[in-house]
Amino acid sequence: MPVYTWNGMSSSLNPSIDRVRKAERIAEAEVRVFRADQHLDCCHDLVDGHQAVLKAYGIKKLTTFNRDWIGDPNVIVIAAVAKGAGVDGKTERVLGGARMHGVDDIQNMPLIKAVGEQDVNLAQHMQTYADEGAFELGGMWNSIELAGMGVEATFLIQAAMATLTMVGGRHLFALTSPVTRRMQAPLAFFTEEGIGQDGYFTYPTEKLRATIARYTFPENIESVQPQVRELLENIWQDPERAAYAVQGPKGDLQLKFRIEV
Repeated sequence: MPVYTWNGMSSSLNPSIDRVRKAERIAEAEVRVFRADQHLDCCHDLVDGHQAVLKAYGIKKLTTFNRDWIGDPNVIVIAAVAKGAGVDGKTERVLGGARMHGVDDIQNMPLIKAVGEQDVNLAQHMQTYADEGAFELGGMWNSIELAGMGVEATFLIQAAMATLTMVGGRHLFALTSPVTRRMQAPLAFFTEEGIGQDGYFTYPTEKLRATIARYTFPENIESVQPQVRELLENIWQDPERAAYAVQGPKGDLQLKFRIEV
């Protein structure tokens, strides 16, 4: 089982250093990828965790907070799970996650629902990509426990990139914030141009500006950071057992991948 090291990461939500230092140490976590008509309890835990994290930062309403996608096999769930006392007596805890929405109807894309009214041509722009096979990555969040171990939410994006080829996808889109935009370059996500207001949209609040980023396979794979590409290739070789080790400020964390799509 291959193991890879990823150093110096921080939380995607940039919590205070004091909160990160006080977070519980996690020795092992599993990144599970499955369709949303499976593991329904885990799906609900993902939404609850996302809401709790963002509310702590003053964001109380997002289109991604809905649960309409739960039970839809066209939605692929990415969940970071660790052993330990969870809510309602559960033996596992969801410590972060994201989801990939298969694009079959442009109007149902979460990003169209979020910012489509700001550009009447956005749906037409997205249709070409949808015809070639597209997914949208959204609902991404990372816990303070994983941040404290030095793990940034990029590992969720990498799981999505690896999964994309397994489900016949070619394009992977994401509505990005100022924080997540800094993750784009090593992962070969490039900002879409010619849309919105010089590429920007007002979302999720009046004070924040979002952009739309796209990763395309296989064209963009050559621009992916070598270490990321190595992990992708090993996930493809062994989707249920690939892993890497994170050397963080509190010690080592073993991240294991189990992709079941």
